[in-house]
Amino acid sequence: MKRFGTSMRDSGLAMFTTALLTALFITSATFLPFLIQGAVAHPETRPAPQAYVVPPTDGQYPDPERCLGNCSWIHDPAIWYENGTYWRFSTSGNIAIATAPSIGGPWRYQGALLHNGTSIFVTDTQDIWAPSISKRGDVYYCHYSVSAMGFQNSSIGVATSLSLFPGTWQDHGNVGLPLSEKYNLIDPYVFQETPNSPIYFTFGSFWDDIFQIELFPHDDMIAFGNWAQQNSRINNVIRNSTADATVVEGAIMWKEAEFYYVFYSVGWCCNTPVKGLAAEGDVYHVVVCRSEAPTGPFYDKDGKDCLHDSGGTTILASHGDIYAPGGQGVMVHPEDGRTVMYYHYVRQSVGYEADQFFFGYNYLGWQDGWPVVVVA
Repeated sequence: MKRFGTSMRDSGLAMFTTALLTALFITSATFLPFLIQGAVAHPETRPAPQAYVVPPTDGQYPDPERCLGNCSWIHDPAIWYENGTYWRFSTSGNIAIATAPSIGGPWRYQGALLHNGTSIFVTDTQDIWAPSISKRGDVYYCHYSVSAMGFQNSSIGVATSLSLFPGTWQDHGNVGLPLSEKYNLIDPYVFQETPNSPIYFTFGSFWDDIFQIELFPHDDMIAFGNWAQQNSRINNVIRNSTADATVVEGAIMWKEAEFYYVFYSVGWCCNTPVKGLAAEGDVYHVVVCRSEAPTGPFYDKDGKDCLHDSGGTTILASHGDIYAPGGQGVMVHPEDGRTVMYYHYVRQSVGYEADQFFFGYNYLGWQDGWPVVVVA
């Protein structure tokens, strides 16, 4: 009985297996062409490793390179690189300080540069904007502006430190530059080609736009304003005099080969859909002019004078989801020697509020003596 029973179970299993294989064969013959077609028409796509992502391009400009960590609520960034660490300083938060092992991050917030704020008072709604970091000897300098939106009677101040860390900075207040109906005292920037070269201090926004002060190599950088005024050292170098011109601001200087460049931002930076976005041609963007001398005259790529003829060559503007790039700085990448331009921008898919501005950067190529934003 045991053997019989076993034979019956074995035979049943064989019959079941045969029937199952036959059904699978029929099913495969019926649907396999469709499965193959579907696999060819809709291949599985796997994202490339993040370290090798190439920024997409939307027409004329590539998107910002990848940023990790503390990359939002960033306005007017200034970067200083030293001993393997990138230090980023930015508008608001009493000048926010962040550090990273690479320009792409991961960025980590470290604290405020001015823990107790500034000793300068200009208006109840003031904020601290647009830091510029420089170093002379063992001393670091942070020049900054104190202002509010739409306010002209602003002020430029300075703080110093023997290190870059929060809590080590001493505020010295106003540098002594006088108010004027011709300019607004915001967006300071310090340029010095070598320790024994003259210092060029640029500032300005709207009105007559960008001004420059030429200082001697070892001049005081804390309280030079009165001297500059008394010696007629405050000179207009960039101006847009066209009718209904938008803002021109945030100028920085750069030396490349035999030319001196002024990179600056043009347009309305901070409009929101609720208040009304700027017209397409008036949205914030980055412009450049160049000269054979650090004091000018500066010209654009078409040969237009950037002081008298409202010249300026656009090198980065809104594209795709990227909106209103500006507040730029330029540096040499310490690892590969390439030129990098960093800036703030908005992603339209995220929002337009102050805390929704992002830190971005791209590499610059140089074509016929002019900077061009390129993919890494």
